[in-house]
Amino acid sequence: MKKRILLLLLIPFFLTGCYDYQELNNLAIISGISIDYIDHEFVVSYEVLNSKKSEGSEQGSSSKAYYVEASGITVQEAFVNANLSISKEPYFSHVKVILFSEEVADEKMEDVIDFLLRNPNIRNIFVPILAIGSPAKEILNTPTTENPVTSESIRNMIEMSKSYENIAIKQDFETFVDLLIDPHKDAYMNTVEEKDDVITLTGIGAFKKQKLVTLLEKEEAGIFNVLNNTSYNHYVTLECDDQKDKYTIIDLYDNQHSEVEVEDNTIKIKSNLEASIISDECHYNFRETKSYQELESKFNTVVEQEFRKVFQKLKTYQTDILGINNLYYKKNRKDLSNWYQYPVEFEVNVNINKNGLIFQVTNDE
Repeated sequence: MKKRILLLLLIPFFLTGCYDYQELNNLAIISGISIDYIDHEFVVSYEVLNSKKSEGSEQGSSSKAYYVEASGITVQEAFVNANLSISKEPYFSHVKVILFSEEVADEKMEDVIDFLLRNPNIRNIFVPILAIGSPAKEILNTPTTENPVTSESIRNMIEMSKSYENIAIKQDFETFVDLLIDPHKDAYMNTVEEKDDVITLTGIGAFKKQKLVTLLEKEEAGIFNVLNNTSYNHYVTLECDDQKDKYTIIDLYDNQHSEVEVEDNTIKIKSNLEASIISDECHYNFRETKSYQELESKFNTVVEQEFRKVFQKLKTYQTDILGINNLYYKKNRKDLSNWYQYPVEFEVNVNINKNGLIFQVTNDE
């Protein structure tokens, strides 16, 4: 009896193994997707990872990925036609990014979002990206020797952005959709462009309802992240008083806090920002307290000016990506849909790390 039980327990191990391996070889693993809207048709492109033993792929076995493209009157038809262009079964669970063209974001975002949400094969953890300046398919199909898989390269750029000038946002598709359908918020999305076969992050695309309304360029995107408390670092430049083309530069790093409130028919934004000096061509004496006080006062003014510039752009296009209406609704249980008509006041406090001063005091002791 014991032998029979042992035999039954061992049977499943003999039935598995090669089956899964064969299944994997029969899959077309899709890493990236682009969606364009051209001449009244949807155009869908796939970036498909090459298997090590690929035979007769579109771009040869030496390529890390190959690309297929198809079109259709509807999004679903375009995807079906793209699937039929692949000899293997499309596998979407590995999708890292989906690129949307400006035309899709301007006119067809609702249709595309509806299709992607209803498609059970595509998981909502991919990163949505807005393609700027050229069709999304052209950006997706830009592999290089250094970055042979475009979708992985874009995903890595976003992950690494926090290590330098923080213009990107870490946001998956599900988070983007939550913002898009929330009646008290507006959505936003990372943007990329391609020039001379080089893909770069360019900023943030801002939506109103379900339509793209404006683009925040690199500097503006960095300021938005500071206002939104989603910035890891942001560089601010101050020109020297008596020398042109000479600057002092600070880094607004991790420990940042900005609050947005609506009081007395006024939008009030208060920001307490920690900073460190990363470059000084103005020759301040950092062993004196007054040097830090002078710089903090000047940088308070510079940062406030940058805040005002970005906030005015958001007011002009009436895009509430800072969630002002949402904050007001949570507090008062009523909408502030005309928030962009309200005046705004800023209270900025830049606190510069005083390592040089501390060093001098320690030596004096």
